[in-house]
Amino acid sequence: MDKNVTIIEKRICFLREQRHLTQEELASMLHVSRSLINNWENGYTNLSLKQLIKLASIYQVPVDYLLGIINEIDAFPYAYIQEMDLKTIGSKLKDIRKFYGLTQEQFAQKIDTKRSSISYYESGKMMISTADLKQICETFGVSADYIVGNLEENIPREKKVKITIHEIKEKVSN
Repeated sequence: MDKNVTIIEKRICFLREQRHLTQEELASMLHVSRSLINNWENGYTNLSLKQLIKLASIYQVPVDYLLGIINEIDAFPYAYIQEMDLKTIGSKLKDIRKFYGLTQEQFAQKIDTKRSSISYYESGKMMISTADLKQICETFGVSADYIVGNLEENIPREKKVKITIHEIKEKVSN
């Protein structure tokens, strides 16, 4: 199995070591196995948003920092929630989509996912994937901490211009 170590994995390992925690100790705090922590840190297993939020709370760092959306920890008043509310997240996602005047289909295309996923996220029926959350934040310049409930107000973040698979196919076919 190929490793897929991203900035998320590097940062969770760095923060664990910086706080002098063993993988076993962190696993105990998160109520998961040590091998899962090892798999996260080595890029063999993706972190769920639920676990990412718990890590942000344990380390007292923004979700935006863990995701690599920001590179320095700022001084905004983060709440560091322990549990997420899918309905609240869905409502914020819908607000972002509507702010940009996009249909669910258009929003899904912008972040290279399915319209049905957007529908489930917005209705609070499904937890947003960490990858989709990061893509939304980078595409629309919003804070993941705002979306998950660690911040009351959105802090604009740097947008990253990315071309989706759909856009590449569209350009190639023209």
